[in-house]
Amino acid sequence: MGQLRMTTPQLLEVAVQVGRRLLECGAETYRVEESMHRICMAYGARDAHVYAVPTSIIATVERPGEAPLTRTYRIRKRGVNLDRLDRLNALSRRLCAQMQAYDAAQELLREIDDAPGYGKWTLRLAFGAIAAFFTLLFGGGAACAVVAFAVGLCLKLVVDAFERMEVNSMFANLVGGALIAAAALTAARLGLVARYDRVIIGSIMTLVPGLAITNSMRDLIAGDFLAGITKFSEALLIGASIAAGASIPLSLLRYLWGI
Repeated sequence: MGQLRMTTPQLLEVAVQVGRRLLECGAETYRVEESMHRICMAYGARDAHVYAVPTSIIATVERPGEAPLTRTYRIRKRGVNLDRLDRLNALSRRLCAQMQAYDAAQELLREIDDAPGYGKWTLRLAFGAIAAFFTLLFGGGAACAVVAFAVGLCLKLVVDAFERMEVNSMFANLVGGALIAAAALTAARLGLVARYDRVIIGSIMTLVPGLAITNSMRDLIAGDFLAGITKFSEALLIGASIAAGASIPLSLLRYLWGI
């Protein structure tokens, strides 16, 4: 039987570790709760109660003849990794379809953790390409797109440095917005571009928390108001940080250079 594959503490550990990784990758709240609930029920739980918000998971498992067991887990880092999210979704389905021993489930989780991701320079070039394409989309010319590509690439270098130093995301986005605006205005000052505003708009799109906004709307529609409001508030703060950062060089350099 499935319940003989893992003890209750082991089952709860596996479920929480799957949920924790899903939240860290940018999964919606309902996806986290449903995945953990299904795993627990597949392994012989009489009932399972899961409550997830962007910063925490609380899970309780009840098995026949056993006292309920509860575990909480604090989520300290979050980001967006859709490739890893897809792997975790596949693992959740596999755990429900094919009963696994505790050691085997942990090994499957380690394989996902150790799976190679995109290289640093691939991501940096992708940042530049995103900035260039959005610049073209918003009406910028070829020169604006080339400058936006360089700005996006440099921006990713700065973001990587902040991640290594574990800098607060609000401060990182503030600096990122300032870097984008300063670079665009400098390019205009040097005569490289005629419309620095197109460069700024296109480059800023690399920082816009689109997934967080989408997930917050999905959570609100599903009735997960606390998670939805939390994510939406975080997205608004990030947007405000970007705008505040961009406003600094826009105010100072435009005044000094008269652009």
